[in-house]
Amino acid sequence: MINQDGYLTAVMGHGFRALAERGLQAIDDMEMYADGGLAARVVDIIPDAAVSRGVEIHGDDRVQGELDRLKVLPALADAWRWARLTGGGAIVILSKDGRALREPLNVSGLDELLELKIFALDDVSATDQRYSDPNLPNFGMPELYRVRTQAPGAVAAEFFVHESRLIEVPGDPLPAKLNRTGIPWAGRPAVSTAYRAIRRYRAGLRWSLNLLEKQQQAVHKMKGLAEAIENQMEEVVRKRVEMVDAARNAMNGVAVDSEDDYTVLSSSLGGVRDVIAEFQIALSAETGIPVTLLFGRSAAGMNSTGDGDLEGFYNGVAMGRAVKIQPALERIVSLIRAQRALRGASQGEDWSIVWPALKQMTAKEEAEVDKTRAEARARLMDGLSAAVDNGLSQNEARDFMKQEAMYGLTPDSAGQSAAQYATQT
Repeated sequence: MINQDGYLTAVMGHGFRALAERGLQAIDDMEMYADGGLAARVVDIIPDAAVSRGVEIHGDDRVQGELDRLKVLPALADAWRWARLTGGGAIVILSKDGRALREPLNVSGLDELLELKIFALDDVSATDQRYSDPNLPNFGMPELYRVRTQAPGAVAAEFFVHESRLIEVPGDPLPAKLNRTGIPWAGRPAVSTAYRAIRRYRAGLRWSLNLLEKQQQAVHKMKGLAEAIENQMEEVVRKRVEMVDAARNAMNGVAVDSEDDYTVLSSSLGGVRDVIAEFQIALSAETGIPVTLLFGRSAAGMNSTGDGDLEGFYNGVAMGRAVKIQPALERIVSLIRAQRALRGASQGEDWSIVWPALKQMTAKEEAEVDKTRAEARARLMDGLSAAVDNGLSQNEARDFMKQEAMYGLTPDSAGQSAAQYATQT
């Protein structure tokens, strides 16, 4: 009987042992993200796109500088990033308000916002201290959270923070009965299934590389091979095979014994590219991110520009932004305006958050939009003028123009104070 181990050692050498010891060990999602590349891209691309063009606060020109000082947009992007990866993100507010972190935020005595700290859901847990008044909307909600810090080079520590000092960025929707964290805003990670698709894609690339490496397989028929192995002459056989392979690599020709035979078999790689493309499409379907953005590929097909894919992506980002980080930004802006330096100033209480369009228009597109708006305004003014001629009063017409913010007119203020809004939210 032929010694199987001897045969493998003789023909494949030490490469066989390395192949046997090499296992495809699964790594968890955090490690995949930390490794960067595609795994990080599917997490980062949506929150980064959401804040890439900044934000405007209409009605209070003092807020913009505070947004920059506190690095609010990067904080929102990071909180959403960890929500996509772990199922939730938290923004802890550090402020001068005369109270400790574990006490309710003193909005009426808020002197200054100092910093925004970002934590992932894995770093936050709810304590048993909860609101107990059944007449309040926050009945049963956590009043105090435990937050763990894991700063590089420092011993892990934890602190307690009151819920009024924590702004949540929720994960994707999760049925309440499946939420076992005790944190009401905890959800499911957005990329769990995407990471499984990435693992399949990477496996496909590995097998494709193996096929490429074995596209030309050399077959060496050697007289007396079995007998040599039985006589424990594996090293002699191995040297003979290596000499033939070296000669082929150097001279593209092979010299063998007249009783030996050396053949190179070529295998087809047909269909491999299509399989890889299908893996990419599957990953795009799992993430909602177009293949053109994930892999830098040009749109395929006749007359295909990829504009439809990008429009769908931007619509998804805008919808996610409105649900995930818009409420958090409203809360932060209200706290900024409640600071002592900004409180009670001449600015009105009517303010709004305006996000620029995610897709930047070309000069031609902007000109077409301006033309359309001008035509619409002209038709509106013609209709308003006709209404005045038919009995609408001048004051009523002016009120309508103020309501529509036409020609620089602004609606009458009817909003609540920043401190009131900050307390209620």
